[in-house]
Amino acid sequence: MRETDLPLGYRLVYQLLIMGHRFVRGLANRLLPRAFIRPREFSNALIRQYGAVLSGSVINVSGWNDGDREGGTYQSYFPQHTSYTVSNYEVRDRGMGSMHGTGITEISLDLNQPIRKDLEGAYDVVFNHTTLEHVVHVEQAFANLCALSRDAVVLVVPVMQQFHILPSYGDYFRMLPFAIVKQFELHGFTPIVVRTNEQPFAPIYCVALAVRDPKKYEGKITSDIELNVGQHLYGSSAKKQELSALLNSAPQYPMT
Repeated sequence: MRETDLPLGYRLVYQLLIMGHRFVRGLANRLLPRAFIRPREFSNALIRQYGAVLSGSVINVSGWNDGDREGGTYQSYFPQHTSYTVSNYEVRDRGMGSMHGTGITEISLDLNQPIRKDLEGAYDVVFNHTTLEHVVHVEQAFANLCALSRDAVVLVVPVMQQFHILPSYGDYFRMLPFAIVKQFELHGFTPIVVRTNEQPFAPIYCVALAVRDPKKYEGKITSDIELNVGQHLYGSSAKKQELSALLNSAPQYPMT
């Protein structure tokens, strides 16, 4: 049944409820802290926090112009970097050439295809912000991000968000935190941070940090894994014991 199939009375009630929902969302976005409710500010705050601990060569994969949408660049989020590279794809919108004149190294990288052998393990830290939803071969893309890194991957993906496209790329996937954990494990990484801005008023992003050697970060980064999303809107049937049984390394993940 579509909205247009509803009897007139129900249609009016539905429209009133939609208006009320938009009003509450707008109010929440104005009254609540931006770093709590707005996905970009939320993810940026966590990237700043954990980026300060990571060191070595850093690549921002599919990073466009490296802008953080708050007037800064992501390069500054990794103050211990020894080199900084941005990759882009050969497309018209936000593709190769976006870093022209910045002095930052830019390389061409297609996440839909396996990376070149010389790029395997070429970087200490691989950073990728809201790209995987636009890659049709998402498992290959995830494998590429992990293959590029010899130490850590910092990943941001939308979990709940409106459909959004540009002429040169589509919008295909929404990856849940649980799927992110499993994908990292498949490629030899241990997730130590998986966080979402879980709330019912704005799009939800997931920020994940996974490393090859978790012992290296003991005492530097506290494990923080959240797997539940959507519970404010729809409730949750997830049980900690059931989640633990599905994870390969369940004791490492304190469920919150």
